[in-house]
Formats: sequence, structure tokens, C-alpha cells
Amino acid sequence: MGVLERKEREKKQRRNAILDAAEKIFFRQGLSNTSMDSIAKEAEFSKGTLYLYFKNKEELYRAVLLRGFILLEQRLKEETNEEENAYDSLKKITMAYYKFSQEEDGYFNAILSYQDDEFDLDNLEVESGKSVKAGNRVMQILIDALERGRNDGSIDPNINPVESAFVLWSQFTGFLQMIKKKKEIIDHYFTVGADHLLETYFLLLEKSLKP
Repeated sequence: MGVLERKEREKKQRRNAILDAAEKIFFRQGLSNTSMDSIAKEAEFSKGTLYLYFKNKEELYRAVLLRGFILLEQRLKEETNEEENAYDSLKKITMAYYKFSQEEDGYFNAILSYQDDEFDLDNLEVESGKSVKAGNRVMQILIDALERGRNDGSIDPNINPVESAFVLWSQFTGFLQMIKKKKEIIDHYFTVGADHLLETYFLLLEKSLKP
């Protein structure tokens, strides 16, 4: 291995180490309560080293967010089967997102913060641009499933796939937030568990999408 290759490998390793440390602190404390000092301490690097790779903690957070979107994209693609009707595939994609929210709490919260984030699309810095594109790829999985469903007859041909994908994403993301934050209250006062709520969601999904 040449000198340049070794330096590039070491640079990539340091960047990943910084991201690993940032991820731990962000997931434990949240963005607002995290400082570059605390990340540097966790990573065992100087704060100056962090700034060689990321200009501020917001850029670092978006790099962590990118990891979350890449993982979610992989999970959703694993459930995309073009051999079955698109509606059934869409249900599996939705369940994959549900499991992701339960199993990857830190990444799910990062994605929730992304919903409230503001981007200057004309002046996107590198990490923001990557996270926006990754989020768009996730949305494209839904759009493609809806479009395929219109063609195979499993989904109402009158719906707009792009518009419907964003509505469904927003609805289900809000549903997942409610499950995570209010499930004990709902179960205590209304005797309704998360499983029953999920069944009702799919019942309403079927009524709204099937022809």
C-alpha cells in the first residue's frame, strides 16, 4: 500500500471514529445538548481534529442522519418484491419502517428532526446535500411502489404516486411518533395497544389505496 493510500485510509478511519462518537453523544443527549467538545472527548481527538472533517455540530448531525437514511433505505429495499402485487409490497415496506422506528431509536429521532430542518437548496453544504438525496431515495421507494400498484391493479389508478407518497410518509411518521410517546397513555385510558392501532392503520390504508 502506497503512502497516499495509507493516508486516505487513515483519514477515512478518523472520520468514521468521529461519526461513531458523535452518534453516541447525539443519541444520548440530543442535538441541542451536545457540544463539539463532548464529541471530541468521546472520540479521543482534539476539537481541532473534528473541525478538519466537519465545520460544526449541525454538519456532523447530518452525517449521522445520512447513516440513518442509508440503513432505512436498505431495510425498505429488502421488502420490495416486484414479483408480488405492489400493495402487498407497500404493506411490507410500511412494516419495515415500523420495525426500524422500534429498533433504531436514535436514527429514527434523527429522521424526525430532519422533518423540521430547514435547508437552503441553493447553498447546500456537502453533508446536507447527501442527507437530502438519501431522504429522496427513501421517498422514491414509496413512489415506485405506488406507481407499480397503479399498473398492476392493486392500487387505485386515480391516485398521484408522488403526492400520495408524501402524504403516506407524513401520516405514518406521525403515527410512529404517537406510538412511541403516547402508547402507555392510550393503552391505560382507552385499552388500545400498539398492535391494534397498527391493524387499524393498515385497514384505513387499504380503504384509501385499493381500487
